[in-house]
Amino acid sequence: MNRAEIRQVFRDGNPDLPVRVLSDTVLNNWCLLADQEICAETRCIVTNESVTFDSVASAWYYDLSSLVTNFYEIDDFPGGGVYYNDDPLEKITPGRMNTIDSTWKSRSNGTPTRYWRRGQYLWLDRPTEADVEMAVDAYLYPDDFDSDEKTPYDGLTHLVPFHEAIVRYLEWRAKQKINDPEASAIAYANYISYRREMKKKVRGYQQGHTQMRIRSYV
Repeated sequence: MNRAEIRQVFRDGNPDLPVRVLSDTVLNNWCLLADQEICAETRCIVTNESVTFDSVASAWYYDLSSLVTNFYEIDDFPGGGVYYNDDPLEKITPGRMNTIDSTWKSRSNGTPTRYWRRGQYLWLDRPTEADVEMAVDAYLYPDDFDSDEKTPYDGLTHLVPFHEAIVRYLEWRAKQKINDPEASAIAYANYISYRREMKKKVRGYQQGHTQMRIRSYV
């Protein structure tokens, strides 16, 4: 369904909420927010090819939000993750790193072997040399769902069966807006339940894909 069709499905299912109660402008804004939230929570948009960039001398960390368009999270499923000079890095936590080597912050430039994420930054266990190719697999936010002709989830056809999640989000927000706590709670539970099932199915697709995929780069 495109955005206009999603609005119509919502209106057909909620005749007590006509345009004079909820304008198309409000619904359009909620559609955009729903698309972003659902894609983030289900991790349904994933880079098919690793995003590559060159390392910088003495750099401990890299801003993933500037290196990966619409970056949300590192895809560390089998076959994914972070690579340095085509070698996979081990995912770790800062606390674990301190346990392994409390002096790691004084290391000189070289080849990192571990990484972790801190906010929007990819951190490494040692500063890098210059001009070494790095690669990241990532989950992405969608492009803005901002016109009636667009379909959600970046228009990915394998996600068409899950457009209903947008409608359920609209129903939840609508019940909130008209201040109906009981109906809002029910609508929210329906939305979350549907989103969880969507996440399970999406993760199933991705697990089968990542375990067998051959690494490629862009």
